[in-house]
Amino acid sequence: MDSSLTIMTYNIGNGLANPAQLTWMLENSPADIVGLQEVTEAQADAMEKSLSEKYPHQVIFGNGIPGKGLLSKFPIISHEHLQFHDARPDLHVTLDVEGEPLTAIVAHPCPPRLRYMSYDFLPSTQAQFDCLFDLCSSDTPTILLGDFNMIERHAFYNRFAKLGLIDAFRSVSNARGYTIPQRVGGIRTVPFLRIDYIWHTPHFKAVEAWVGQDAGSDHLPVVAKLEWSKQNE
Repeated sequence: MDSSLTIMTYNIGNGLANPAQLTWMLENSPADIVGLQEVTEAQADAMEKSLSEKYPHQVIFGNGIPGKGLLSKFPIISHEHLQFHDARPDLHVTLDVEGEPLTAIVAHPCPPRLRYMSYDFLPSTQAQFDCLFDLCSSDTPTILLGDFNMIERHAFYNRFAKLGLIDAFRSVSNARGYTIPQRVGGIRTVPFLRIDYIWHTPHFKAVEAWVGQDAGSDHLPVVAKLEWSKQNE
């Protein structure tokens, strides 16, 4: 049996995305599953109140920059915080998609810092990436969503690819796919970096991917339509 899933990842900017604008965009989006980063308490409350019919299954932690959430049309079997980084816990959720388990991970490693005359991730963030690499090395159908604060030329991008994870957007599009900065200091700008990703295991095949609609954040969302061929598992 084949299933089609539409996935979104969105860094909602630690309050930059106005709750009303955010919930309207999500209500009108095609996404079945949404991974969110930098969720504030006000944004979390608005989504829980306004999106309960479209996304009846929700796990949301409104903690500001470390805040994360997952909205789903499918039942949530379990969820947990992954303490791979003290300041940036990742979110691990198991979903029941038409009787099949699906692992969804929402991640947001810290940005690179200037160190030893180079601009790179601190050791604590590198360790977080190592844990994510290990977690995604299983044979479980998995989607990994988030703002990874890295561009395609970074070595960690290649490590994800070597694990067999597929960058949904790049697998179907040669477009630039820039998602940030959509705003600087509240002023609209033109994005010139791609650091937000939907990764997936080979259980899926991306058939379409695009940069989503602005809802007020300094990021734009990424959306991908995936086909899940369960006959091959």
